[in-house]
Amino acid sequence: MLQTSPRPGPRMTAGMTRAIALLALSSTAVLARLALAAVENPGLRVVPPLGEGPRRPFLDPDGLTAPQGSLISHVLGQIGQMRLSPRDHVLALALAEALEPTGWLGVPLPAIARDCGVPLAEVEAVLIRLQRMEPGGLFARTLAECLALQAEDAGVASPAVMAVLDRLPLLSKGDMGALARDAGLDLAAVQQAAGIIRSLDPKPGLAFSGPMPPPAPPDLIARRGPQGWQVLPHPGLARVEIDPAAGDRRAAGLWAQAIVRRADLGLAVARLIVASQAARWEGSGPRRAITSAELAAAAGVHVATVNRVVRGTTLQTPAGTRPLRDWMARPLRAGGPPAVLVRQRLADLLAMPAFAALSDARLAAILEQEGLGVARRTVAKYRAALQRQPRRA
Repeated sequence: MLQTSPRPGPRMTAGMTRAIALLALSSTAVLARLALAAVENPGLRVVPPLGEGPRRPFLDPDGLTAPQGSLISHVLGQIGQMRLSPRDHVLALALAEALEPTGWLGVPLPAIARDCGVPLAEVEAVLIRLQRMEPGGLFARTLAECLALQAEDAGVASPAVMAVLDRLPLLSKGDMGALARDAGLDLAAVQQAAGIIRSLDPKPGLAFSGPMPPPAPPDLIARRGPQGWQVLPHPGLARVEIDPAAGDRRAAGLWAQAIVRRADLGLAVARLIVASQAARWEGSGPRRAITSAELAAAAGVHVATVNRVVRGTTLQTPAGTRPLRDWMARPLRAGGPPAVLVRQRLADLLAMPAFAALSDARLAAILEQEGLGVARRTVAKYRAALQRQPRRA
């Protein structure tokens, strides 16, 4: 049973307030906020982790560790020649972080703006500049945009070509007559435009060799040792330093406090979750349902704070890496049985021919007798989901 402790009463400091604002953000989003803060305040420095090998754009803005000939090396080199303002340079790195091997942007632009904490229009303005780099088509968000950028770069973006690009679904069907009628063009012009479009490369990033930057590391690692389960910060995370001789030392200190506060809260909540769910990972029993309210009471913080922590903090375990909330077994309803136990028991029943033929109502009655009372429609939903996927141990 988790031990509870009284909720602290002191008034929140500015550093704690900022930490709470960072709790629900991913480590990449936190790094973006730090990089932007460091641009405004020379007293704050983001320090890359120790170790060799390629680094992510935020921690290697000049591409010094990027493999030669790789897409990211090319992109960072081009960004370095654009004479961007320091702030726009950080936003360009945020966009580079979201680049896929195809050369397309893999994260919606509003999400990038939200992570950076800046207006969408500001990120859009930087994206327009990045889309001018060669080869054409990099940083596209859709197939039509990728091909349009290439057509403009090659000087073949005629009105007919752009009209056909606006109607790619019709082109994919091969119905040139319908396409010509819809675009108000003659058939010959549509056929010529289609030929130009088919000569373009829908995935310009694949022309580069070399790996992409490593994925963002998790915030925490859970591993079993001689003394039981341990939860530790990931060694690949960046950290911050304060330069007392430059910038606003107090503001830099608030950022440093916020990062430490975020890390401490994540570590405290993760340890409570691991303690409650370790039996399942060891194969010695099911996961126990644990609520945000229970975690908040044990950690001595508000429920809203816990909800932010479990959304923004990621945990690596032998079973994979996911946000903390995904490692929590939650009850179906207040006072009800854990959803994971119901699904697990239902899977066991359905694996036996004698029970597999029973109706949803009959299965619900059996679960009720076993102390796992759920509605018939819940059994039907879980049954359908179990039939669509392989049974898990």
